[in-house]
Amino acid sequence: MDAVLWIIAIVVGLIVIVAVLAVSVRGMRPKLPDPPLFSTAPHAAPPPSAATTPGLTPEVVAEVDRLVVAGQKIHAIKVYRDHSGVSLKEAKDRIEHWSVSTTAPHPAAVSHTTAPHSSITATPSSVRASLPPSVASTIDAQVAGGSAIAAIKTLREHTGLGLKESKNVIDAWPHTHAS
Repeated sequence: MDAVLWIIAIVVGLIVIVAVLAVSVRGMRPKLPDPPLFSTAPHAAPPPSAATTPGLTPEVVAEVDRLVVAGQKIHAIKVYRDHSGVSLKEAKDRIEHWSVSTTAPHPAAVSHTTAPHSSITATPSSVRASLPPSVASTIDAQVAGGSAIAAIKTLREHTGLGLKESKNVIDAWPHTHAS
C-alpha cells in the first residue's frame, strides 16, 4: 500500500510540474499584435509638391523649409496644418518626408542652423555669394595666410554649415595671393 501512495504522489507531483510549466510557457508565447488603429483602406497620396497644395504660398513653403532645416518639426507641422487644412497625421507624414524647396524666397530660406543631412552640396562660389563681403574677404585672407582652421571656424559661424562641409568648402576655396 505504501508503494501505491508513493506512485500516486509522484504522478500528482508530475501533473503539478507539467501544469506550472505549461502556464509559464504560455506566458512566453508571442502575443498577436493589436489591431491597427488606422484604416488600411487606400487613401489619396500626398501631393507631389508642397507648392501645389492650396493655401501654401511660397512664403509658407519657405517658413516650413526654415523650420524643417532648424529641426523644429512640431512647429513645421503646425504651420503646414494651419495653411493646408490637412489632418495631423497627414501633416506629420508630409513634414517627415519634406525636402527643402529650392524655389523658396532667398531671405526666408537662408538659415543659420546646421542641417544634419542636407542633400545640397555647398560650393565655394555659392557659399561666397551668401556671405557678406567683409566675411568673404576675412576668409580670403585666412585662406591666403594658411589659416585653414580659422577660415573653417569663420565660415561655420556665418553659415551654420557642419565641420565636414565647411572643411570641404575651405579646401576648395580659391587661393588669392597678396601682391
